[in-house]
Amino acid sequence: MNNATTADDRTTYIVIGTLLIAVTGMAMAIGMSFPLVTLALERLGFNNTVIGLNSSMGSVGIVVTGLLSARLLKRFNGYILMIVASLTGIASLLIMPWTTSATGWFALRFLEAAGLGFLWLVSENWLTVLAPAHKRGQIIGLYGMAFSGGFASGPLIVSLIGSQGWEPFAITAGILALSSLPMIVAAYTHYVHNSEEDPHGYKQIFFLGRFIFILAFAAGLFEATVFALMPLYTLAEGLNEDWTLYALSALSAGGIAFQYPMGRLADVVGRYALMVLTAIGVLVSVIAIPYVIDSLVWLMVVLFFFGGSIFGLYTLGLILLGDNFTALNLVTANALFIIVYESGSIIGPAMSGVSMDIWPEDGFIGFLLMFSIVLIVMTAFRRNKL
Repeated sequence: MNNATTADDRTTYIVIGTLLIAVTGMAMAIGMSFPLVTLALERLGFNNTVIGLNSSMGSVGIVVTGLLSARLLKRFNGYILMIVASLTGIASLLIMPWTTSATGWFALRFLEAAGLGFLWLVSENWLTVLAPAHKRGQIIGLYGMAFSGGFASGPLIVSLIGSQGWEPFAITAGILALSSLPMIVAAYTHYVHNSEEDPHGYKQIFFLGRFIFILAFAAGLFEATVFALMPLYTLAEGLNEDWTLYALSALSAGGIAFQYPMGRLADVVGRYALMVLTAIGVLVSVIAIPYVIDSLVWLMVVLFFFGGSIFGLYTLGLILLGDNFTALNLVTANALFIIVYESGSIIGPAMSGVSMDIWPEDGFIGFLLMFSIVLIVMTAFRRNKL
């Protein structure tokens, strides 16, 4: 019996490791597609409005996929769905460089995002379901590192291979194809999604895990606000453009490096302890930024920890999703989590921009400080829920 259990555990960890490698490649393809599409549209002479709207079609594709994914997995064979999703993404990428009309680009961007979005949502769901409860934090942390690292490497690869012609799109499609194969094999051999439970609606899912979705909103708000407006703040404080880019790099590096340690910490000391440490880390970092802005070394250190803290909100949210939802309902919860995260990404920079216009010198830090305090207060009130 023990030998059978050990063999099952070993198989589970092999599947998890394979999915993590696949997620890295998938995130790499996503990261490559953003600059490739933008630069291709610019060369075709489309204005910024069309390019921006085309980019938004990616979010629309992911949202639509999220809304339909649970029902699709309940009704159809997951193995077939994974093949259709991967082929949709691959075909869209291969057709893109031969397309010249705006309508064609909008359709292809939607289809590409829908295919990639399904692979993203389902692989994230599988990892959360497969992860043993006592190691869920570590595995979700590794997932965060894999996805963030793969996504960040995408633009770097484009800078090396170039963005003109059909070849970069073909390379991106090839990476996606290789990444899809382990997911398709996992779908064929390991039915983690084959549940008989009835999927809840989005309203019911939201009320079952309100605080989890508040974390998603906070993660999107802090990440998008900082990455969008930190350059304006640092430039206004006298840093040059190079150091402004280094500041963003420090945030990203912290976000990647902290995922696994934070996930492990969640398993060792508990979810609530991690939530407290994360909220404190966000607050302390925001308070410290104005005091270290004149010291480049200390600024990089603070932003490294700040990036780790705000990226940790997303990681903690995924861990809590796995603790509170199972199987098919986790697909719906995952989709809602991403939708709420995207809402925070839209609202945060808009509100912070208004704050900076009204309060030029302190509006950026003041806005972050206000929401950091709100996060601390909500964490204190939700102690018994974690």
